[in-house]
Parts: sequence; C-alpha cells; structure tokens
Amino acid sequence: MNRANAVLVVLFGLIGGGFMATSMLVGAAAPNAGGVYELSLRRQQPGAEDRAFWRTIESPAAWKASETAVIVCDVWDLHHCRRAVERLEEFAPRIAKICDTVRAAGGTVIHAPSDCMPEYASHPARERVLDLVARNQPAGFEPPPAAKATWCSGIGAESLDEYPLDQSLGGEDDDPAEHAAWAAELERMGRNPKMPWKMQSPLVPIDATADFISDNGAEVTRVLAARGIRHVMLVGVHLNMCVLGRPFGLRRIGESGRDVVLVRDLTDTMYDPAQWPWVSHFTGTDRMIDHVERHVCPTISSAQVLGDGAPFRSPRDTRPTVALTIAEEEYGSHRTLSAFAHRHLGRSFQVVEHHVAADDPNSIPGLTRLADADVLLLSARRRGLRPAEMAALKAFLAAGKPVIGIRTASHAWEPKEAIDGRETWGEFDREVFGIEYSGHFGNELRSTMKVAAGAAGDPLLTGIPAEGAIEQTGSLYRIAATSPQTRVLAVGEVPGELAQPVLTDFIRPDGGRSIYTSIGHAEDLTKPEVVRVLVSAVHVAAGLEPPADLDERNPHDPALRWVSVRRNSGSFPSTESLLARFAPGEKPLWCRGVIVPDMIASHDGCFVFLRGDGLRAEGIRGWFEGRELTVRGIPGGVVVEVPPMLATPHRAGTLALEVIGNEAKRGWGKTKATLARRGTPAEIPLDRFQIRYGAGDGVNFRDMPLPAMFGGPADAVMILE
Repeated sequence: MNRANAVLVVLFGLIGGGFMATSMLVGAAAPNAGGVYELSLRRQQPGAEDRAFWRTIESPAAWKASETAVIVCDVWDLHHCRRAVERLEEFAPRIAKICDTVRAAGGTVIHAPSDCMPEYASHPARERVLDLVARNQPAGFEPPPAAKATWCSGIGAESLDEYPLDQSLGGEDDDPAEHAAWAAELERMGRNPKMPWKMQSPLVPIDATADFISDNGAEVTRVLAARGIRHVMLVGVHLNMCVLGRPFGLRRIGESGRDVVLVRDLTDTMYDPAQWPWVSHFTGTDRMIDHVERHVCPTISSAQVLGDGAPFRSPRDTRPTVALTIAEEEYGSHRTLSAFAHRHLGRSFQVVEHHVAADDPNSIPGLTRLADADVLLLSARRRGLRPAEMAALKAFLAAGKPVIGIRTASHAWEPKEAIDGRETWGEFDREVFGIEYSGHFGNELRSTMKVAAGAAGDPLLTGIPAEGAIEQTGSLYRIAATSPQTRVLAVGEVPGELAQPVLTDFIRPDGGRSIYTSIGHAEDLTKPEVVRVLVSAVHVAAGLEPPADLDERNPHDPALRWVSVRRNSGSFPSTESLLARFAPGEKPLWCRGVIVPDMIASHDGCFVFLRGDGLRAEGIRGWFEGRELTVRGIPGGVVVEVPPMLATPHRAGTLALEVIGNEAKRGWGKTKATLARRGTPAEIPLDRFQIRYGAGDGVNFRDMPLPAMFGGPADAVMILE
C-alpha cells in the first residue's frame, strides 16, 4: 500500500468511527501552577533607518490558558503538491500535541480546514459552531464588517519592505515527473488534482466533545468572543498564503485587537527554489517567518507550549546553521555581511543573525543561543560581553565548532578601556585564530592580496587563480602567525613592506577549525573574488564542498524576476535606477500590482490614470485578472478602464500593464499612476508596483497562475476603501 492510500485508509477509519473523540493527552504539557503560559515572543525591529538589518527582540508574555486558543489552518488531508503533503505529515503529530495541551489546560481549539465544511456537516464540533452562532450571541459582540471577514492580502506594515519571495507561480516544488505521477495518483483516488483536499489530516484529530470547526472568518470571530479568547496561537499551512491571508489568519486576527502569534516551527510555505530568491525551500520558509516577525506579529516555538525544549525541525532540513554575529560599525558589516549571507548562503545554510543590543553596544543577546549554531561567522570590533554571552561563546568554541573571523574579529573582545560588568578576551586572536594582530599600515597605502606560496588548490581558495592579485580596499593589517597549526593561504603586500597573512586556517587545541581573513572593508565585499573566498570558507568550515561557481544572477534584474519598486523609498530600488542599470531593449516593460476593490469600485468600475512623457494609448495594454482592458488617450497620458463587476468586492485582483516603445519605457520611472472610482474626482496614488522586462517567453505576464489572493506579494497591494 502506498503512502497516499494509507492516508485514505486512516481517513475512512475515522469517518466510520462516528467522529469519536480521538485526542491523546499522553505527554501533554501544562501551563504553570496559576494556569498561565509563560512565553517568549520573538519579533524583529529595524536596526537602522534604511532597514538594512534587523535585530531579534524577545519579550516575555503571560497568557492565561483559559483565554488562549489555537487555530489549525488548512491542515488538509491531501494537497496538489506532493512534497507539501510529505512536509506537513512530518509535523502534523506535533500540531495534534499542541491541540491536546491547549485543550487540557482549558483553552480553545478551532480547526479551520478551508473548503472542507461539507465533510463536517454533522460533526459535533461543526454543530457547536453553528449552534453558538444561531443561539448564543456573545455580550457586546459586533460582527466584523464585510471587508474584515474576507481574505486579507496585506496590511500596511508589509508594504515597507520587499516581500521575501516570489510565489506568483504557485510555489510548487515537486519535480515535473514527480508532480505528474502525484496528479495521476490523485485522479485514481477520485480527487481533483488541483484541489484534492476534502477534510483535515487524520494526523490532527478533532475532539468531538470540545473543539470547533469553521473556515468562516465571522464564525471564528464569534467563537473567540463567546469563549473570552484574548490570545491566539496559529499553526498550519501555508504561511505565505493561507496562514497569513485567511479571514481567520494572522493578519485578520491581529486586526481584531487580540494577541496573535505564529508557532514558527509548525508551518511551511509554498515556495519553489527555482524562483527568486533562489534559495532552499526551508530558507524560503525562514524568510517568510522573518517577514511575519517584522511586519505582522510575533512568533513562538512549539517547545514553549509543550515544555519539551525541542522545537520541530524537518529531517529533510539538513542545512547547517550559520550564526552571523556582527558588532562593528567601522566597515558597515551590519549591512554588507548581512547582505552577503542572505545573497550567497541561502541555498545551503540556515542563516541566523545576532547583532548588538539597540541600547548597549557591549551586549549581543543572541550569543546566549549560540549552542544551536554549527558555524560562527564573526565580525566584531573592540567590544565587551555580558558574562552569560562570553560563557556561551567560549562553550561554542570548547565544543570544537568552527569559527570564521572577518577583519576586526582579530581584536573583537579587546576594548581600549575596561567596561564595568563586561568580560573581555585580549588573547582571542592568538587562542582562537592562531595569529597576532598588531595594528595596520597606513590607510593611504593600496595593498594587494595574492595566493601564498604552496597554497594553490586549497579548497578555501576554490575559484581563486593562483596567479594575479586582488586589490584590497582598506588598510593592510599587520598579522603574524603564532602557531605551527596556522596555515597561511593568502598574503597582502604594500610597497616596501614584508608580506602579511590575510587568509589563515588554524586548527585549535580543542580540535575546532578557525578561518580568519583581514579583508572585510565594505567595498571588499563587492569584489567577486572576496565573495568567493567567504563562500568557500563557510562551506569548508561546515564540512561541505565549496561550490565550483557562484550564482551570478543579479537579484534586482527585472529580466530575471518581478522586482518591487517605489518612489522615494529607501527600502526599494527606484524604477529609474533599474531602467538605468538594465536597458529594456526592444522587449516590453511590464508593471504589475494587486488591487483590492471596495464595494463601490467593484460595482461601478474604476480607472487607472497614467500621466507622463512618451505615453501613447497605442503603446499601453492593460489586463485585470487576465481580461484585457480598454486603453484610451487623454491629455498628457492615457487612461485604462476597469469596467463594472470585473472585480470582486474585497478580493485581490491582478492589474498588469504592458509598456512598449523605448520613449515610453525610458519615461516610465517618472510616470504618475493614480486610481479613481468611476464618477469620483478623487485619485489615489498607485505606487506599489512590480516591474519586469520580457515578452513572457512561455510565462503569462498578464496574470498569475493562481488568484492574486494567493500569488500576489503583500508589498504590491493597493486597497480601495
């Protein structure tokens, strides 16, 4: 019997059993003696005005168990993506354990398998919802307005930064043959291969005596109100679609004024690594969790509720974890090294960032969790550490784990003056890297780096030619190797001075490996050779083969992907800058936005006004939800008409514009785009777009394969209200 048929056997067993309560309380944890969950809510805050890096903040919270609910989002029995089913089945038993724990503590469990209500028409948990709605109006309850009871494609905070991945093609990550075989298997089961789900996975049992079943946002709101729920934990799939957007999802629950958290280890994404940002599937999920923590709500791990100390991690997720630890401003590592790691390490590694505390430059709170990492990538300069942080660093090294030091890491914990309550480590360079730092040559001297004699062919130098030199941007450090176990792989030279080590490899007395390089100036990390050295160093430190070639694709090239743009926003590239860097040639320029119309706009229709030099009606074509629109000229531009009833109230739709003609494309960055309802003089700026070059090449740029509510990025959403 294959796996899919085994799932159906379990399903039919549950149905035949008359929906008896099947929850198991074995091993379930409980809140503290006062009936309170003591949680640590994780969120992220921008570390700079330009939002180039983010600090992780942990805040304590006390949630009364009886006022807490868990919502199980779309944990379906089957899915059109085979790998999505397999990943869900790995952590679904832990979702069941969370439900048992919350239920046993007097909390509320709401199962929300969307589109599956017919299967539960006579289930006691479904009848409990309908009875509550029909007979028990909660005191003071006000039903949410229609717009708030529907799918939510984005909230304002999400427009501040680029959406972290491209899901517009659906996020399927099955390989084609695997997917075709799975679709055929679903058909043999009598399922629709595009929507094969019929009920919740049997791996998450529903307690007929206590739970609730609903996929209706208004009903879920009624249940929460009737049960006096102030706090909600959300688990399930898929984070970048249903978990965020459903009427009972993170965005809507957050809008209701209740506390809501994502249980970050009990979710998954619909993301295909073949799409931007071209990282592993699990890194794609990490990026979405970052997005939630920055813009939507805090997260917790399931271990905080279950009390077992072990968050779930998929056995398929074999990525080593790199702890990117940054505590220096001299060379802008908080920007450059962070960008490097997320650009070049996401295919093979999980990257976790630890920055100094916002109010204390001599504290790196994340170091206390360093034991969870496999590799430390360090860029710090003359800091002290709190005792617990220094102890965690020393424990990491004593465990024989590898460390890579960048430039000032040689004197990372050697402040020039003592700091009260902080520990220092003046011998860090000698004891950890097997070198001795003694200052640097003059900043005016231009140094060159080259492969050291006898080092050619070393894995740390993968892709670096044995001959030739790389010019360093910053000053050359005075470095001396201090141990026979220190190998010098590259040296730097300035005129009239002895060559200095700039890349070393050291096996510490504890058996761990330490790689150090004195390069690391902000402009150094723009050089492909330097990037290659760092990529190789991280791979070698983790025991992996360095990649033969780097991914040279420019993530801002609109010929390769949809790029989000804004006017006057430091978090986004401007259309003008992209047009200047990537000439469109003869291919059309595409612009795409996600529009959520209100009742009036959907009933009366609306207009898109485009005003700018070089715009002609014959050079613009428009589509809404794949249906071509009328375009006509007006003084100084064109107007694109979205006719009445083409849009659905409160439901996202894709507006796509094709711009042809070089004059129009060159002037597009200065084009003023506005949106107006029919018969209304007021115009709303339309500035949340994505752009792309090309003719489609087999991909439909006029529409998304999925409805915009699923495939549209939150940073391109415009809401008419």
